[in-house]
Amino acid sequence: MKAGLLFRLASFWVGAHWSPYNRRLCVNLVPCVTVWVMLPGGNAP
Repeated sequence: MKAGLLFRLASFWVGAHWSPYNRRLCVNLVPCVTVWVMLPGGNAP
């Protein structure tokens, strides 16, 4: 399992998103700041 923090102006949303294809959970508590967690076999953003 890997995790990271990403700052991107295109990520101007608040909430959570699970991608079964990428095996990744992205959470934005603040617009443009994403905390992501990737399961084994997933794709990093």
